[in-house]
Amino acid sequence: MNMENQVIDTSEDRTFQYQRTLPSLPVPALDESLKKYLDSVKPFLNKEEYQRTESIVKAFQNGIGKELQQKLLERAKVKRNWLEEWWLNVAYLEARISTQIFHNFGGPGPYLEHYWPVKEGTQIERASITAWHTLKFWELLRTEKLPVHKSGNVPLDMNQFQMLFCTCRIPGITQDSIVNYFRTESEGECPSHLAVLCRGRIFVFDAVHDGHILSPPEIFRYI
Repeated sequence: MNMENQVIDTSEDRTFQYQRTLPSLPVPALDESLKKYLDSVKPFLNKEEYQRTESIVKAFQNGIGKELQQKLLERAKVKRNWLEEWWLNVAYLEARISTQIFHNFGGPGPYLEHYWPVKEGTQIERASITAWHTLKFWELLRTEKLPVHKSGNVPLDMNQFQMLFCTCRIPGITQDSIVNYFRTESEGECPSHLAVLCRGRIFVFDAVHDGHILSPPEIFRYI
C-alpha cells in the first residue's frame, strides 16, 4: 500500500485502536513444533541422519520436552506475548555484532534506483525530499491515520510501528537496551526533531513549526 492510498483511506479505524483487544500469542502444540522442525531439516539430511534426528526428537517429545512445553504455557498465562522479550533480547539486544551489517533495518523511503537515478549535486535536495516523506509517514502514525493492517477482516498487531520513530538503541556491555519516546497525538507530546550527521559533527533542528511539518525547501535550507 503506498502513501497516497494511506492518506486518502476513508477507514474510521485508528492505527492502534485494536492493540489492547488483540488475542495473546498462542503457544503452538509440542507435536506441531516438532513436526515443523523435522520438515525443516529433512532436505539437508540423508536417510541415516534423518532417522537419527527423528529418534532424538521423539526422545525429547517424551522426555524433557513435556516439561519445557508446560513452562511455556505457564509463561503465556502472564504475558500477552510469551516470545517477544526473548526474541528481542537474544536475536537483537544481546548480539555483539555490527547491527548495520547483520540486522535488518527498514523504513519508508525511495529505495528504487530507477526512481532516482544517480546524479551529482543532488544529495542535499534528495535528502530533504526523503526526510519530508518520512515525516509524513511519522505524521500518519502520530494522528493514527495509517490504516490497520488486516488479514481479511481480522486486525493484525501494529505495535512495531510505535517503535519506528523516536526510538534509540543504547549500547551496553553484554546487552543493549531500547528507549522509545514516540507518542500519538492522543497520548501527548512527541519528539519532532531531525538529526544530521556530517563529517563527524551532529546537527539537530525541529522539523515541525506551528503544528506543521516543514516543507522540502525548508528542510533543504536547514540542512
